Amino acid sequence: MKQIYLAASVLIAAVAGATGAALSDGAPSYDYAPARAQVRDPWNGLYVGLHGGYAWQDVSGTFAAADLSGIDLNSAIVGGQLGYNWQSGQFLLGIEGDASTLVDGDDHVVNAGLPGAATLGADMSYLASIRGRLGWAINNWLLYGSVGWGFSRFEFTENAPSLPFNGKQRLDDSGLVYGGGVEWMLVYGVSLRGEYLRYDLGASSPLATTFPGDNIGFDNIDVARAALNIKLSN
Repeated sequence: MKQIYLAASVLIAAVAGATGAALSDGAPSYDYAPARAQVRDPWNGLYVGLHGGYAWQDVSGTFAAADLSGIDLNSAIVGGQLGYNWQSGQFLLGIEGDASTLVDGDDHVVNAGLPGAATLGADMSYLASIRGRLGWAINNWLLYGSVGWGFSRFEFTENAPSLPFNGKQRLDDSGLVYGGGVEWMLVYGVSLRGEYLRYDLGASSPLATTFPGDNIGFDNIDVARAALNIKLSN
């Protein structure tokens, strides 16, 4: 539940910050009226951008009968996106591809102080998606929903000196991703965005250890992030 509150806070902060900047004295504003003839559909075209935010996911599994759900893969993320919008009046249809990585993974000690003590390291190598966007433009604001296909790779390392044992395993998966957000055009061609995405991904694998039944897996990834986009074409 704490993670849900954090995600909501990230999105609220992004929207509130944009709104406050738009309403404050002397803040830059974007008036469509003077350039309406030249910029009829300002969201139309190719764009590129950077994003940062927070991601969390459920981890499960066992190592020598120890529960691995204590592994913390909740972390800040950074990445970039590339997309194209088709705008007609207030209606917008777009396509976007993005890729992110965790800022920091986690090391988790299991059976500490026992002969079978081991350190399990976990990290997300990448999280990517290709999505369609359906939106509604209101002046220099854009509200949108998004759905597509996501991809991820997790890497797990095991180090059990007392056995001795060292190993590394990768889990790849793909699945549905969906969400939505709000975007604000600060000036023509430059926009700020806050969005939430949920990746329905999940994979599990046996761990290559001497303990029968050892396994590790992850299930679902939630992301709340802010982004800066710059148009490259009309």
